[in-house]
Amino acid sequence: MSITAGVTLLNAVTSTGASDVLEHSVPVRNHTLQVTITGAPSAVSVALLGSLDNSTFVLITTHAFDAGELTATKAMFFDVDKPMPYIKADLTVLTAGTAPTVTVKYVGGNSSDQRKARLGQF
Repeated sequence: MSITAGVTLLNAVTSTGASDVLEHSVPVRNHTLQVTITGAPSAVSVALLGSLDNSTFVLITTHAFDAGELTATKAMFFDVDKPMPYIKADLTVLTAGTAPTVTVKYVGGNSSDQRKARLGQF
């Protein structure tokens, strides 16, 4: 099985920087990030990075919070068909606010596994 269920990559961080590496036993194709914020920052951007060798990380996707997401204090974004065995989140922008924090949760999987999980076939 290659579904990762709700792994917290960044937990209430207060400054920019990357998470520890999440290693999958097989490359994971589909990626979802859920980001929550506190402290009313004026700008937040989060990147998802991947690597084939746990050494050279490349950008899979990035997301800058829009005004509505800043107000709602949350965002969720996705990327598909980018198989990677090593994943990490990178908080690239965190501006202003009152003691702002950012939490990033990750779920990754492969299409056939995700269908099986929805059907309870594991």
